[in-house]
Amino acid sequence: MADYKAMYYHLAGRTATAIDVLEAATSIMEANAKATKASAESMMASAESMLTSAEALTDLKEKLKLAQQTTEDIFINCNEDDCDNE
Repeated sequence: MADYKAMYYHLAGRTATAIDVLEAATSIMEANAKATKASAESMMASAESMLTSAEALTDLKEKLKLAQQTTEDIFINCNEDDCDNE
């Protein structure tokens, strides 16, 4: 006749080991998920900052283009006699 008590203790020990492994794996996965989320949030903040900088540079570029065009218009529309007097 089989020793049921010994089989029970063996299975209980194996089950406890499996539970320990699952708990450890779950903890590692949770930590990795939190780190990945934090990294993604950091990357999103960086991307938003870069977009803001790009918008500011675009505005500056447009202002410089306008200043250049205005300067060109002043010199193109000016007679040499009129420009010297101003």
